[in-house]
Amino acid sequence: MSKRQFQALNIKPLAPLAMAISALLPLSASLAAPSQSDFGGVGLIQIPTARMSPEGEFAFNLNYVDPYIRGAIAITPVPWFEGVIRYTSVENRLYSPYPGYSGDQSYKDKGFDAKFRLWQESYYVPEIALGFRDIGGTGLFASEYLVASKRWGNLDFTLGMGWGYLANGSDLDNPLCKISDSACERPGRKPGDNGGKLGAGDFFRGPNAGLLAGLEYHTPIEGLSLKLEYDSNDYQHEALDNQFDQSLPVNIGAVYAWGDYVNLNLGYERGNTLMAGITIRTNFQTVPNQIKLDEPPEALNDTETSAQVDYDDLVDTLADNAGLQASTLVLSENRISVSGEQLKYRKRSDADQRIARVLHNRLPDTVSEFEIVETAQGLPLYSSTIDRAAFLDNAQNQLEPEQESPYVSSQVYQESDSTAANQTSTQVDKTPYNVSLYPGLTQSIGSAETFYFYAVSLHLAGEYQFTDKLKADGIASWTIANNYDKFNYTVDDSTGAIPRSRTYIREYLTASDIGLSNLQLTYFDNYGKNFYAQYYGGYLEFMYGGVGGELLYRPYNSSLAFGVDLNRVKQRDFDRGFGFRDYEVTTGHAALYWQSPWYGVNTELSAGQYLSGDRGFTVDVSREFDNGTIAGFFFTKTDVSAEDYGEGSFNKGFYIKIPFDMMLTRSSTKYAAFNWTPLTRDGGQKLIRKYSLYDETKAKGRKSIGTH
Repeated sequence: MSKRQFQALNIKPLAPLAMAISALLPLSASLAAPSQSDFGGVGLIQIPTARMSPEGEFAFNLNYVDPYIRGAIAITPVPWFEGVIRYTSVENRLYSPYPGYSGDQSYKDKGFDAKFRLWQESYYVPEIALGFRDIGGTGLFASEYLVASKRWGNLDFTLGMGWGYLANGSDLDNPLCKISDSACERPGRKPGDNGGKLGAGDFFRGPNAGLLAGLEYHTPIEGLSLKLEYDSNDYQHEALDNQFDQSLPVNIGAVYAWGDYVNLNLGYERGNTLMAGITIRTNFQTVPNQIKLDEPPEALNDTETSAQVDYDDLVDTLADNAGLQASTLVLSENRISVSGEQLKYRKRSDADQRIARVLHNRLPDTVSEFEIVETAQGLPLYSSTIDRAAFLDNAQNQLEPEQESPYVSSQVYQESDSTAANQTSTQVDKTPYNVSLYPGLTQSIGSAETFYFYAVSLHLAGEYQFTDKLKADGIASWTIANNYDKFNYTVDDSTGAIPRSRTYIREYLTASDIGLSNLQLTYFDNYGKNFYAQYYGGYLEFMYGGVGGELLYRPYNSSLAFGVDLNRVKQRDFDRGFGFRDYEVTTGHAALYWQSPWYGVNTELSAGQYLSGDRGFTVDVSREFDNGTIAGFFFTKTDVSAEDYGEGSFNKGFYIKIPFDMMLTRSSTKYAAFNWTPLTRDGGQKLIRKYSLYDETKAKGRKSIGTH
């Protein structure tokens, strides 16, 4: 077996949980940040402050104060915005009043928070923020607030006003009632509401407003802060008919930073109740990737290179040392063009430097220009031209820092019509197959039957490359453990309200432990320099098979792209074998992609027909951080009513893509993806297509074009 054939047997038994822990606990540096409140998000104990975590902050907060257990994820994607996803377990209430349906599971409430910084602190003016707590879901803790924070030495004072839950028990009149009588009425959520609605009709309304006041003292003891706050909530108006005694309207607490990434919280609330919690945090913007144990870049060869090129050695070294899987080499007297896919280095400057060193050490001195044509799925994307002399001047430190200039120029790939004199073209004989083994996780959170649904699988994937643009893919899956047998969601099919496109997930994951998740044939093509296409057919995902295609228009170095996909699919048999059920549908979407010029924020807006035949649109917003991590959320609204959709009212979710670079000691362009969806329902469901042209045509090592 040759060296390249051996490399094609790619075994990746990397557990997602282990990767997540590694990502949360990187090796380096102190990350001082404001601490979290009981609810998650920056605050004192029960009340928020105007403070924001540093840009890129990611915090997981777990807190207990009887009878609430709160788990929250808080993220600060941009300096002026903080978002929180929270689950609250009400330990003295059952989830369902129907015996046996939810067992002894306590009531779970899902909530989303958003805080916006209106003014950054200056010498005289405090930090000012506007926030919304529990704006989605059932709104059990829904509140709005306007708050200011000001530092004075080691003291940080907070003063503000809150509405809704933050005003429960307050005797302070809502000042907005003087402007409009309707501001004194807070409708609240109606019984039987499916949740998932914004609740904007309640914003800043109600007969009373609550006083938010407190301070945090950063003690001389390193890592220790003390908190004190006035709590206007008398706890006599809690949701679900809960009432608690409050002995004192003051809460006190302490936060201890145990190292750079863990905060321990302890407090005494209501004058009679202990609170304890832990926060695990990191920062996607500032935390560096793991120290790499890659082979160092080749040392520059100062001796004259032979005119005879050893192509086998050149191709192997490009793959091993520079991460470039070459497919074609075209050599003329003064120029070489290498086409291939970058499989190792996300940072483009690292890849260019390594490639240039490998080429310089193996090519005759007459070759003055190196062209690297980056490809994906056989499609030429971009070309980078390296001036050999300029590269050497930089690499050998022969220029002063102020004289250094880029030795690489890039543009969209354009096929040359001319043939240079004495030109030779070499097609690399690549191993056509690839096999990999890796774990998989299917999950859903927040259902009445059980809080967390999971299915842990082991996937055996294989592919065969017939030509540069034609390939076959297949994935056989073995479900190792799952609890989807508890998924009791049922629909009266006779009503015809909405076809069941996804809620058969219990049947698909329990009918057989072993099944075929994917088996398809895909052809990629490009038309001119900005148009890309793919056409595919087969068993496209574990629930559907059929045929389809996608077209993408993506101008080079443009912030905008436009794509469209169209698919005719049929529902597969529950055993994930080769058979089909009766249900079939046409589904497809038109999509507009925009890379904003701010903070690496990317937006995708798509509209079309979904798997249940419903029509609507999806908004997907994500932030790409400097270390390659991508965090985003999406929501989908279709013509399915909230009543027909069921609990949650519409489809939505949150995801994080963590680069292997952040967790491993070897460089890689691959990502580990973690998706969160609150419930499995049928409305607004897209086909899970194996390839996205937008993702495939993003050249490795190139961040989004947006900058700060």
